[in-house]
Amino acid sequence: MTAGRDRGEDAFFSGAVTEPRAAPLPPPPRRESPLLRRSPLLAAVALAVSGWLLAMLWPDVAYFLSPGDPIDLGGPGAYRLDAARENRLAQIRGELLDAVPVTETRSGAARTVGRLAGTNLIVDRPGRGGPPVFEGRLLPAAARADYGEVVAAMRSRGGQVGDRFLVLRDGERPRKRWPPVAGAAILLVVVAVNGRALLRRLLTR
Repeated sequence: MTAGRDRGEDAFFSGAVTEPRAAPLPPPPRRESPLLRRSPLLAAVALAVSGWLLAMLWPDVAYFLSPGDPIDLGGPGAYRLDAARENRLAQIRGELLDAVPVTETRSGAARTVGRLAGTNLIVDRPGRGGPPVFEGRLLPAAARADYGEVVAAMRSRGGQVGDRFLVLRDGERPRKRWPPVAGAAILLVVVAVNGRALLRRLLTR
C-alpha cells in the first residue's frame, strides 16, 4: 500500500498527471458597418450619398491644397487672362466698374461685386472700397450661377458682362478654410468602412 501510494505521489509531482486543457476561445466577431448589419441596401445608399457629398466638397479641398503663390494676371493694358486657372489663387490689378453692393446671407458681411474694366472678370471683394489690387480665388465655373442676380443688376446698369465670365473672390486664400477638409476626411472614413463591409458581404455569398 505504501509503495503504491509513493508511486502515485511520484507520478503527481513529476507531472505525469495532467490537468484538462481549456477549450479554445471562439474567434472574435467580424466587424461590420452598423448600416450593413441592418441591410446591405442601406450601406449602398450611404456610399452613394457620401460619394455625392465628396464630389461637392472636392473643389474646396482642392483649393485648400493648391499652391500659395498667386498667378499674376497683370494690370490695365497688359492683362494675362489666358493664364487664368479656375480654383487657383490669382492676383490682378485694375478699376472696378458697375459695382453692386451685396450682403452675405450667412454672415451679414458687406461685400462689393463689380467688373474689372476691360475684362470679363467679376471681382467679389470684402467691404465697400479699397486699393485696386485684388488677390484671391478664381472660382470654379459652377459658381457662376451664384452670381446670376448680381450680374443681371450690372447688365441693367449698362455693364457689358459676357456669359462666360470669371469670378475672383478677393481675400480667399488656400489653407484657410478647414471645415471642407475635415468633412471630406469624415466622409472618406464612412466610404471606406461601408465599402469594405459591403464588398466582404458580396464575396461571402
